[in-house]
Amino acid sequence: MRYSDGQNNLVWVNKAFPNVLVKTYFGNTYLNRLYKNKWMLIYSNPYDLIPSSHEEKLALIEVLEALRQLNCQLVGFSSRSFEEHLSCTNWINSYLCDEHVFPVFYLTDNMLDSIHAEALKSQKTGFKDPIYLVDGLGIARIILNGVDPKERNMKKILGKVGEIIPNEQYQLSPTFISEN
Repeated sequence: MRYSDGQNNLVWVNKAFPNVLVKTYFGNTYLNRLYKNKWMLIYSNPYDLIPSSHEEKLALIEVLEALRQLNCQLVGFSSRSFEEHLSCTNWINSYLCDEHVFPVFYLTDNMLDSIHAEALKSQKTGFKDPIYLVDGLGIARIILNGVDPKERNMKKILGKVGEIIPNEQYQLSPTFISEN
């Protein structure tokens, strides 16, 4: 494991992401099976993404479109309260068109703690509302610290994701895997 900055905002983990069982409209499935061969940006407590103005909504849509171009799916996990989860999913389904809708799952316990517990042992500050970048093979590449609201800004996150995905995209290529 290596750290990319001295401010504890981004941690490289390169560890398998937990194969979380999620409930979908079509029944239960595992998250890694749902988005196989596609990058995932897993956002803890996506209620914070709900825009408070029209400009913020347009900025969110711009980020969602850019993620799609990177073959990356935004996925939310709500863990604070079920009411917050319902409010978030209702906003997404009411105010975003179908091509911009992203799934939000509710976790009653923090199953995602296991992936960053080891990575955070050496950190001086705690992580809050982490954001994970998971590749198409189910490997969590990085964890972004959401303790600072500025670090949870989607445009800032997109900038970091936009640097990492193109550099590592070749690893998901079946041609590259079969040649090695």
